[in-house]
Amino acid sequence: MRFAYDDAGRGDCVVLIHGHPFDRTLWEPQVAALRDGFRVLAPDLRGFGQSPVTPHLVTMREYAADIEQLLDDLKITRAAVIGLSMGGLVTMELAASRPERYWAIGLVATTMEPPTPGERMTRLERAAAVERDGMTVLVDYMHTGLYGPACPPAVRARVDAMMSAAPPAGAAAALRGRAGRPDYRPLLAALDIPALVCTGSADPWSDQAVTAEIVASLKRPETFVIDGVGHLPNLEAEGEFNGALLAFLQAHAPG
Repeated sequence: MRFAYDDAGRGDCVVLIHGHPFDRTLWEPQVAALRDGFRVLAPDLRGFGQSPVTPHLVTMREYAADIEQLLDDLKITRAAVIGLSMGGLVTMELAASRPERYWAIGLVATTMEPPTPGERMTRLERAAAVERDGMTVLVDYMHTGLYGPACPPAVRARVDAMMSAAPPAGAAAALRGRAGRPDYRPLLAALDIPALVCTGSADPWSDQAVTAEIVASLKRPETFVIDGVGHLPNLEAEGEFNGALLAFLQAHAPG
């Protein structure tokens, strides 16, 4: 299976993993900011952007295996991995599976806890609705918490278009995969890897309690909260986010 990805710059490798239901263009400002000092890979996860769709169900482990295969194909032995929302779950899968491969991780607007029974049922129902009625179902839901109160209209318009363009079958498969995600807390407690934990103070999903639990589960966390932004700090506060990410990566890069 061949995946679409951007490959920019030279140096120590940084992989940027988008959330759901987005695609690799979510990271355009970060690719531009990092490419002068790093080799930056931004893949489309399977079922999103220009990558092929696997219908019904894709697990977080399968998304991670795709990233591992991409790194193998490109002969990249070590990398930093930065994941946003669902991309954070994929990042945790990667780091827990082969910690020696990753010199740093970034967990942006994500969670470590397994879903509650209620959340699992809701995700499965939403997946069926997306397959039946299209991406409007998911876009409407995302509007309940995606954007901070001062999110620029241009960011909203761009992200709404990105979500609307996602293949419904790919988005539904990811919802089912997230419904079955494991408890990442014990897996990450064993890691000795620098970890940037970033969230927006106006994010209703990755809120203060969720973020505190992530930080408590890590040996080497570095926390960065951006005031007033929602679930997409990399776009809502692009300059602030890029500055923090660049400083973190420069501090820990093996090169």
